[in-house]
Amino acid sequence: MSSPGNMPFGDKTTEKGSGSAVSADDGRDARPTISSPARSEPLAVITGASSGIGRDLAKLLAWRGYRTVLIARRIDRLEALAAQLNREAPSAAMQLDLADPDAIAPAMRRLLEEHGAPEVLINNAGFGVYSRFLDVSLEDQRRLMQVNYDAAAATIYFLLPAMLERGRGHVINIGSIATKVGPWGHSIYGAAKRALVALTESLAAEYGDRSIHFSYVNPGLIRTEFFDGPTYRHMADKVNRYGICSRYIAKRIVGLLDRPRIELCVPRYFRVLDWIRAISPRLVLWLVARNSRPSADSTSRSNES
Repeated sequence: MSSPGNMPFGDKTTEKGSGSAVSADDGRDARPTISSPARSEPLAVITGASSGIGRDLAKLLAWRGYRTVLIARRIDRLEALAAQLNREAPSAAMQLDLADPDAIAPAMRRLLEEHGAPEVLINNAGFGVYSRFLDVSLEDQRRLMQVNYDAAAATIYFLLPAMLERGRGHVINIGSIATKVGPWGHSIYGAAKRALVALTESLAAEYGDRSIHFSYVNPGLIRTEFFDGPTYRHMADKVNRYGICSRYIAKRIVGLLDRPRIELCVPRYFRVLDWIRAISPRLVLWLVARNSRPSADSTSRSNES
């Protein structure tokens, strides 16, 4: 697993190596002491920022004057994006493999120490394995839960206290339309995203009265690298025909900062699934299964973003 690194604002070189290490007695769950650097611009932290929705979110937030910390595995892409965003507002790249649970705590400590408390946290990173449940290995099931749910919960666990101390903030978790009704081939992915929705709702109940907003976003098909891999090859025509531009979804997500709400569905008409399910759960299950099942079973290989 790659070790977390980060680039100080305004610098185009990446700091790697032992700087991210913590002593053994710190403990994986130990939260850092918050000592926020004095900054005039608000800070946005975005996971999965190397492509797709995450990349577009970073651009839109930088144009709004937000400092950004960009988190993903592909440091070359992050550094190139950060260099571009630095023309608008300070931006930093942080290499982090969210599939490695032990890497998250030290990375979040460094983030708070070097950049301060975020105003906005967007948990956007994710990947899918499009295959029947019994064809997904236990290792892939573990990684699906780790990247799509556990990592998001961990970043919130470490960054939310700093947001509460500041007395304001917004946590946005990117779910999936698969949280409405489980489609064919996304049993574990859908379960992880549905857990993320439940977490968001509970956080809103527990901390929403302390000037912290919580939102989850359920997008449908999006034209991003998520669907580029061989597992999703049979969906290429459908994605090209019905997929939504990632920039449009990013604009809708950024709009939550102006008008906070708990749920955002993109496109809006997917909310009709809630109505159909309330009337006839059997009907909505049949509709979703019919439209998500491939003509021939895919091999169990994953596509990461």
